[in-house]
Amino acid sequence: MNALVTGGSGIVGANLVRELLASGWNVRALVRPGPARRALVGLPIEVVPGDVLDPRTLVDAVSGVDVVFHAAARFSYDAGEQDALERLAVQGTRNVIAAAAAAKVQRVVLTSSSVVFGSSATPDARTEASSFTPDDASRYAVSKVRQTAAAFVTAAASNIELVAVCPTLTVGAWDYGLSESNAIIVKYLNDPFRATFPGGCNMVSARDVARGHVLVAERGIDGQSYLLGADNLHWRDLHAEISSICGTHGPLMTASHTGAYLTAAWAEWSARWTGGTPTLTRDEVKMMGRWYWYDDRRARAIGYDPAPTRRALHEAITWLLRTDHVRPDVRAMMRVLEPAPAAGAATA
Repeated sequence: MNALVTGGSGIVGANLVRELLASGWNVRALVRPGPARRALVGLPIEVVPGDVLDPRTLVDAVSGVDVVFHAAARFSYDAGEQDALERLAVQGTRNVIAAAAAAKVQRVVLTSSSVVFGSSATPDARTEASSFTPDDASRYAVSKVRQTAAAFVTAAASNIELVAVCPTLTVGAWDYGLSESNAIIVKYLNDPFRATFPGGCNMVSARDVARGHVLVAERGIDGQSYLLGADNLHWRDLHAEISSICGTHGPLMTASHTGAYLTAAWAEWSARWTGGTPTLTRDEVKMMGRWYWYDDRRARAIGYDPAPTRRALHEAITWLLRTDHVRPDVRAMMRVLEPAPAAGAATA
């Protein structure tokens, strides 16, 4: 089977390329020019320069392909990224599907997000039948909702098969640009207060997300979405797992919504003046006190079997310590333990 992966240099794309190769696929990766290609160096794949926002570069990229994995995305909580988020998510997806249909590609696998199914005010797991909750949604979440809707409409009009995979917070290796998901780990480790917050999330290994993509491509039902996650955890328990793996202490305090909002407002204001990236945004604070818990039984029914979150965290932390994202003084205090199954984790 021949596959095209858009966004091949991102955390999902880079792991997906490796999983496809391990499964015997021939892989072509569409990558924008630049240093981001380092995630693909040395792999036996065809690298095609291009941009999903430029339909001209997609014609050759989709030629002779059986399945297109559309993983190109921008994940940011920065208010200044809103237009770029929307354009890449919606128009980029339409361009990819149109090119795939014109080339008679059999199937498109869209990398969406678990956030399209919203969050809960109580610790309850949501499913593919759950509705989006706009009141707590970030700009990124809104862009993914619009992307997914546009993808299914465009695919139906183009008479091409489309399935969507909806990963939860995805952490792991080959993430040179530091995705927002891996940044959650880094921010906690670099925080001198080791603050946690109310609510909860579902976190999964990028390797398992990659395996889920291949399963959905091979066994998924046309027109359906598939949640890909692992364990549902309270943020306090997740942060405690990170401290346990790293041999450090924490969490040491629980942030309040008001305090976090004021901190985010200050961080955004400072970033505008310095030209940097805010360490916290009001978009992120809107998500505090909500449970982003998900039930992935639909994916498990076709063979999806993720590792426990503790193992995913261990893999991600091991990778992050190979980068310069964790401060040297924090790194010096860490003693990363061997991975072990998470005790008492609630699995969706």
